[in-house]
Amino acid sequence: MAPLTAAFPPSKLEAQVQYLPNGKRRKQPVNLKECELKELVQYMCDLDGPKEDPKSKVQCEPILRLFRKCANGLTVETTSWEVED
Repeated sequence: MAPLTAAFPPSKLEAQVQYLPNGKRRKQPVNLKECELKELVQYMCDLDGPKEDPKSKVQCEPILRLFRKCANGLTVETTSWEVED
């Protein structure tokens, strides 16, 4: 399980990535706009109808998640941040 992190609004993401999880400032500043944009599609699925009914169908909706992969190996989910820009 990943370590717990504090929640913050997307507008603070650029400032947050300047610090390591231990609170120390990164040696090299990170400019997220210069990092490569990646995307991942996940699916949220629900059963439409009772599970005992063989005619019930699974309905899935795609969920697009966006990430920035930086040259220093840092990968940051930026889905909300990208929408905010």
